[in-house]
Amino acid sequence: MMLRVLALLLALGGLLAAGAGADSLPPMIDAHAHYSAPDAAAFTPAEVIARLDAAGVRRQVVTSSPPQLSQQLYLHAPDRVIPLLGVYASDLHKGNWVHDAGLPARVAAQLEDGAWAGIGELHLFARDARQPVFTQLVRLAAARRLVVMIHGDAEVVEQAFAVAPGVRVLWAHLGTEPRPDLLDAMLARFPQLWIDTSVRDERIAPGGALLAEWRALFERHPERFVVAVDTFSVNRWQHYETEVAQIRQWVDPLPLPLKGNLLHDNAARLFDSFLPQRARR
Repeated sequence: MMLRVLALLLALGGLLAAGAGADSLPPMIDAHAHYSAPDAAAFTPAEVIARLDAAGVRRQVVTSSPPQLSQQLYLHAPDRVIPLLGVYASDLHKGNWVHDAGLPARVAAQLEDGAWAGIGELHLFARDARQPVFTQLVRLAAARRLVVMIHGDAEVVEQAFAVAPGVRVLWAHLGTEPRPDLLDAMLARFPQLWIDTSVRDERIAPGGALLAEWRALFERHPERFVVAVDTFSVNRWQHYETEVAQIRQWVDPLPLPLKGNLLHDNAARLFDSFLPQRARR
């Protein structure tokens, strides 16, 4: 593990040596992050932004439990944070939120109080894909042109588009079955689907080298994948720069514009209805 970390830091050091520092790295949007209660206890908003700066991350898509924390982070740095409305009061809510009949009304009210780019991350699996609470949240997101971040099976993504064909979905972690053939078929069926690579770096790029089947998939769908870290724990925040360096290591050899799409442009397009609105404020 120590050798792996050292290799990543050396790779990042080489990239930094080629320019003036983190600002010289290709721009990156981290498309999946959390700033929940344990993270907020460990890191102030200013310290979070300092970690983005050190890693050369221009913007970050952030959700939280409770949801107010991501909004606080956004208010601290509105040009750096793209806030998603988390629906969990705490992480203990992950397993039962879809059975909370009052949740859609509370989410609708929370959306009126703050600036939000999306809803999620929603943890949901095939057996509960047709639950009315999920249906209502997806329709709410579609009506407000918000992105829905889904952590779940393919059946959940299919159901989201069945109830709201125009909704934009960000599917976390290359899905629960990260197989190029499955993702290829899903992307062909659903033009409003984007997929993030978070926590799958070692699977798709062992040792930092992207596997041929994954490179081929990214090349077939160059505008549909986004890179992400997923700061699901305080430990991920503590090692944030190393995690970003791991992503940059496998992305860097790719040709332009694919590299730019993965690191930045696809996420910018996904959240285009939010970013320009904030820039005008």
